[in-house]
Amino acid sequence: MNIGLETINEVLALYTIKGQISNIHNFIHYYDEKNAEVKIICKVEFTDRNPVVVKFVKEKEHPSHIIESQSLFSEYLRDHGILTPRRYVSEGRYCQNYKLHHLDVAVTVEDYLGEEIKAIDYNLAYKLGQLMGKIHKISEKGNCLIGNSTIFNLVGYNEVSGYNAFRELGEAGAIDTVMYWKIIELYTKKLEKVKLSWGKLPRFATQGDISINNLSYIEGNIGIFDYNIAGDETLVGDMVLEGLLTACEMDLADGLTDNDRKELFKTYYKGYITARPLSDDENAVLSDVYSISSALWFTKIKYNDSSLEKLVEREEHDKVRRLLEEIYVRLHEDDHEILADKGE
Repeated sequence: MNIGLETINEVLALYTIKGQISNIHNFIHYYDEKNAEVKIICKVEFTDRNPVVVKFVKEKEHPSHIIESQSLFSEYLRDHGILTPRRYVSEGRYCQNYKLHHLDVAVTVEDYLGEEIKAIDYNLAYKLGQLMGKIHKISEKGNCLIGNSTIFNLVGYNEVSGYNAFRELGEAGAIDTVMYWKIIELYTKKLEKVKLSWGKLPRFATQGDISINNLSYIEGNIGIFDYNIAGDETLVGDMVLEGLLTACEMDLADGLTDNDRKELFKTYYKGYITARPLSDDENAVLSDVYSISSALWFTKIKYNDSSLEKLVEREEHDKVRRLLEEIYVRLHEDDHEILADKGE
């Protein structure tokens, strides 16, 4: 499914955007003919104005009313000082219906913010924590809600949890049974403790994917874009899970190694609490949220070459034993070191 000049001009006309197009570059071009799904994101460059990003979406999990709510949230953040792309309006809405060939799709247009950041260092980790803290603070103060969840829900659907994969290994008899059940029992105990408090913790709209590939440096400041999985989330859980995602999974700047990743999270956390100190209720669950999230982090259990699954496949029994012990120790810690710098 091609997006040509005529289509782009039609969409720009909907949003009363004028300019001489010089280039169209596809960031994402996905078309599933069988399921009639589309996700096309392209950068439109001009000879006489700054570029814009045009998005065409038809996906079950991204209905137009949610895209509209995500756009409203993005603009609310921009109005309150967050560096994020301006969204364009057509007939009073950010998200418009558009006939793309034979499909009805949702279309949006926003300013192009700049090239994504490629690697993380300590300075960026701190600034990123501050940025998330500011976003959470603005959202909480404005009582912002989008109407759907994110993919990082500690007590629900959580794409960075390795718990289910760990259960599969244990139930298949691939790892030491005694240690397996010790980990499961401790994990379950801590998660149930967190769940008792979860309903009273602040839960508001959040960008949902604050990884470095959705960030740009603009004159020394960090800008953020891509709200396609923005949703409502418990803020302390969002802070921990997205902080771990950045610290554990992003490419590292020159001079850093995997041994720096735990300290990168601590630096991110310090930045966060300068912008939004945690409440007493949030501090009460922070240690458990961190320990259960980091202990069974998804790439620790599978995918990575050093993951538990890969070690089992290669029959590296000593390394399997050491990793299981590490997971248990991480779960067993009650006063984790991230709390030592609380309030500084």
